[in-house]
Amino acid sequence: MDIALRTLRSEDLQEVIEIEREAFTPQGIGPSFKRELNNKYSKYLVAYFSNTGGMDTRLIADTSVNGDSPAFIAKIITRLRSLIVGNGPPPFSPEPNIAGYLGVWFQGNEAHITEIAVRERYRGEGIGELLLIGSVRAAIEYGSIVVTLEARVSNFVAQRLYEKYGFKETGIRKGYYADNREDAVIMTTTPIHSEPFQQLFNDLEYKYPERWRPITIDS
Repeated sequence: MDIALRTLRSEDLQEVIEIEREAFTPQGIGPSFKRELNNKYSKYLVAYFSNTGGMDTRLIADTSVNGDSPAFIAKIITRLRSLIVGNGPPPFSPEPNIAGYLGVWFQGNEAHITEIAVRERYRGEGIGELLLIGSVRAAIEYGSIVVTLEARVSNFVAQRLYEKYGFKETGIRKGYYADNREDAVIMTTTPIHSEPFQQLFNDLEYKYPERWRPITIDS
């Protein structure tokens, strides 16, 4: 699965809104993405399928190697039956082009990650980590001193990822999440231009492609 990062574009808005609703409903606390397109104090990144147009390459591999598998044959039979009885072929859902997105606001010396979301079907593929890398790069380029964010107190998976990238717990926001009044952990990096952070970040950037994919960030 070839995934790259780029800045949010107007043609991405519908898919980004879909991902936001999937990830945060019924909370629904997102910004107006259209307004953010021209906000010089924020940056929104999308993780997009750079070569496959959203097609799941794992599925392609399965069917090409196991084209005579029972599941594949059953799928073909179902399609043929629909044609024979005159119902036409089953409808095809368009494959997504955007796998996830991240928003960061630049406030004073801070780069504040406001939200990060990945389509449910693509979670566990390193996409959230790729978006996090992109946000730290953006903060370094902007000249921010630290990067900060909130995470649910119950979301230990996210907290471990952030800790891996040098974020530390700096406080609690009581009742932060509207859907269930769950508290949020405030997590903040050490100064991102310092030598220790740069060494950590560069090392993690170097290791990321070994597990997932090359890091590609387009304009």
